[in-house]
Amino acid sequence: MTRFIVVGAGAFGLSTAYHLLKDGEVDVVVLDKSTIIPAPDAASTDINRIVSRSAYGNPFYSSLALEATSLWKIDFTGLYNETGVMLLGDTGYCIAAQVNDMASGAIVVPLTDLPETSPLAHLRSQSGYLNKSSGWVDAEGGMKVLLTKVQQLGGKVLSGKTVATILFDPATNAATGVKLRDGEEHSADVVILATGSWTASSFSAQLPDLSQRLTATGQSAGFIQLSQEETERYKSVPVILNFGNNFYMFPPNRDGLLKFAIHDGGYVDFPAENTSVSTPRTVLSHGPAGAKIPKVMADKLRKGLREVYPELADRPFCRTRLCWCASSSHSALVPALNFLARKPDTDWIIDEHPKHPNLYIATGDSGHAFKFLPVLGRLVLHRIRGTLDSSAASLFTLGRTFKPPADLDRMDRKSEVLREEELIGPE
Repeated sequence: MTRFIVVGAGAFGLSTAYHLLKDGEVDVVVLDKSTIIPAPDAASTDINRIVSRSAYGNPFYSSLALEATSLWKIDFTGLYNETGVMLLGDTGYCIAAQVNDMASGAIVVPLTDLPETSPLAHLRSQSGYLNKSSGWVDAEGGMKVLLTKVQQLGGKVLSGKTVATILFDPATNAATGVKLRDGEEHSADVVILATGSWTASSFSAQLPDLSQRLTATGQSAGFIQLSQEETERYKSVPVILNFGNNFYMFPPNRDGLLKFAIHDGGYVDFPAENTSVSTPRTVLSHGPAGAKIPKVMADKLRKGLREVYPELADRPFCRTRLCWCASSSHSALVPALNFLARKPDTDWIIDEHPKHPNLYIATGDSGHAFKFLPVLGRLVLHRIRGTLDSSAASLFTLGRTFKPPADLDRMDRKSEVLREEELIGPE
């Protein structure tokens, strides 16, 4: 029986474990450094995530998103909320997304179809459209469901297990297992790194090429608390996705939390001097201070909120968060110390390491992987089995040469360095 070790119990990790177990007689062990799973500081542990059927300029992602949306409804009962997604803007990305949405059979209507009684009626004159066949999911709830599915299929998910090094056969350089920080060793036929935004900082010594391809970037989010009456008023409004300023926001969840965020180049953090590898700064590494965001981003969030719901714009933030993702970039760029000049290509990395047989990398979410949770692991499974479609394999290969993606509007995003003195928390 083939033994797999999956390092990381986030979206890529648990989805991979699930599809491996569904595929046949295998032994799957998932290791995660957090003592609580889903990990409190994982990007996938959140109150909501957008699920848009096909709002991509790249048809591959459009088709995959369509399939994932249907599986959210079937396999994650009660977590998907089809409120619709309102896409604002007249950029090339937005136009291509509308074409793909319509081609997929989604119900697409102009913004002028918004009723006058809608809290968003003032946006009817904006450029954009409403995809009524999309919505949002309870992200943390989805991870808990998937964790249960993995365990029911016989997978072992072990918490509080920090992998320090990958073990290699000295003769072949093939991966043979992992060694934990406490010295404990786990052997395996195949090792899969699904460590998200911690990948580069955790394994840069053994796998320096990963720090050239992956950068941990923190995206700023804010939350305000609504009353029960307000929650009822806003609960059925569409998700807002503004391609003009990268601002997006959700309807309130059942607890009345209204979340809004900006997805741009994000922020990087260097915990030590003379290092070029960004490391996530979270509530587990820095306590409550790990949830603070740059003041300049808090001001941008406030501005975005005012444009959508001016009546809520002066409410205090009850929570803030830096949501850390693994931003993928191409290799033929600049030396690592000048990584801020890199341009992301936004495609994931799902590949066997070229120097280490039996070591697979499954990460590089680039802030748009969670909606694919039901199907992510299937891509990894097919890559391991050698049955992944050749075009997809080329898209996700670790050694790919850079080509501007179809989603050009995602390209002009420069990361900034996080400065502790500029951070603020809830008001």
